[in-house]
Amino acid sequence: MERNAAQSPFFTIVTPNHNSGDGLERCIASLAANDTAYEHIIIDDASSDDSFLRVERSHAARPPTSLVLRRNAENLGPGPTRNHGLSLARGRYVLFCDADDTFVAGALDTLKAQIVAFDCPQVVVFRYCLQGPQGERESTPLCSQPLERTQMQAFTDFMHDRIVSAPWGKAIRADLACALSFPDLPVSQDGLYNLELFGRAARVLYLPQVLYRFDKRSDGSLTRKPFGNRELARFHRSWQVFDSRYREQFAAAHGLALLEIRALRFVGVSFIMRQAINKTHDDDQVRQVVMSQLRQSSWAALRQLSLKEKALLMSYAFSPSLSRQLIRRSQYAS
Repeated sequence: MERNAAQSPFFTIVTPNHNSGDGLERCIASLAANDTAYEHIIIDDASSDDSFLRVERSHAARPPTSLVLRRNAENLGPGPTRNHGLSLARGRYVLFCDADDTFVAGALDTLKAQIVAFDCPQVVVFRYCLQGPQGERESTPLCSQPLERTQMQAFTDFMHDRIVSAPWGKAIRADLACALSFPDLPVSQDGLYNLELFGRAARVLYLPQVLYRFDKRSDGSLTRKPFGNRELARFHRSWQVFDSRYREQFAAAHGLALLEIRALRFVGVSFIMRQAINKTHDDDQVRQVVMSQLRQSSWAALRQLSLKEKALLMSYAFSPSLSRQLIRRSQYAS
């Protein structure tokens, strides 16, 4: 997708909104301290609070050129809502921002300067600050100065969880961002989007700066939303489609272990974690999925899992209730 630089903003920021309270206004305000041209597309996903209405009213008399406000006719979930935003994007680069999160002052100016300096990479990965009940914690740096990475280097980092699987934390060239779509799943649709993103991005740039603030102080995490049998089956099928699409390509470059490790974490560990946090479906069905993934995995992949991950998978295979107790006492439930 070509972008006319003279007619388009440099950045499009896509924000899905659903009952964000005061967070949405803080999110909007955090972008004001930038000289770079941008548009902020906010899609309200049938909120029952007045978060979106307040923004509509406050900007009705003085509509800024940077703000694009739209509503879904009904609640669709985060994946289709982000797709709605992507369909409206006019910027040269796309960023995602959750409604209760913020950018640091001057983040867009910093990003644009590095994008221009490094000849427009397809993806720019930057650091974030997690704001939780215990205070603030910055993400682990991937570099001490801007660092260019090849497709396989960045994909390997993503598969080993060195790059956050959330949609935020990266600027994506619009021709690539808009060529992909988020699957219609209640959880983990962002992880699948990013799997395909890093499976395609030929040039990736890492930045050492913290440019985003992720607010984990509320209880609105998608991880805590119901995830029933039907959703579990759809999520598993989505992974299988991705695996069949990329298995041959990545096996040739890295062997199957990399995909198998990600599958064990993405399908096995994440399912078990959700059972511990919000038990909404039968242990037998989850155990079948986990055991199937374990049987498909090589010893090379299993050996590279952390001790906690191995304990989690094995304990669930033998005793789901014991596994849930272990998770609730560990960092996984934090």
